[in-house]
Amino acid sequence: MTEPKPSARIGGKATDKPQLTRDNWLDAAAGEVAAGGFGNLRVLTLSKKLGVTRGSFYWHFKDHEDLVTSFLNRWRDRRLHELLYWKPDVNGTGDVEAELKSILELLLTDASRNIRRLQVELAVRDFARRNDYAADLVAEVDAARIDQNCLLLQRISSDPRRVRDLSTLLYVATIGSQVVLTGQKGDEDAISRIEDLLARVVLGQGDM
Repeated sequence: MTEPKPSARIGGKATDKPQLTRDNWLDAAAGEVAAGGFGNLRVLTLSKKLGVTRGSFYWHFKDHEDLVTSFLNRWRDRRLHELLYWKPDVNGTGDVEAELKSILELLLTDASRNIRRLQVELAVRDFARRNDYAADLVAEVDAARIDQNCLLLQRISSDPRRVRDLSTLLYVATIGSQVVLTGQKGDEDAISRIEDLLARVVLGQGDM
């Protein structure tokens, strides 16, 4: 028979409630940011939602500013990590059009199903208009995403400026498409049509 795990002890008394981690607080913060932006991010509100006192918050963060900075850092780190899942073939051995459509399908289909992710991204971008640190992180993420597009599109042109322009256009169009498609569950035809249009524009194909 498996032995039951001992309860955590706080102040010498046993409790069955698991101790919160830093990520628990940041996950709760994501819900608040998605719902109402960074102005919605309050320590007392988070404490109530998590069912703990504000003292628990200060175990993980120095203050509200530390929470905001930590949230932004995690957002940046996760967005950069996501790039690994749709990294183009740097060896250039595959079909550029097929690879582009595959990447677009991944980006747009996922966006249409994940409303909160886009809500958080838009909130971060809105916050970046009045917060220099957030603006720096958004610029870093944007640059990394555009650079990744360049890895693919440099296979269709030897002109670095054209590659950069096309990569920027593709990125802006992808973000815009994500905004439009988010929440349109089951509308696979619309997603497929937009994927095809974006690929054709970027690859310079006619008869759209």
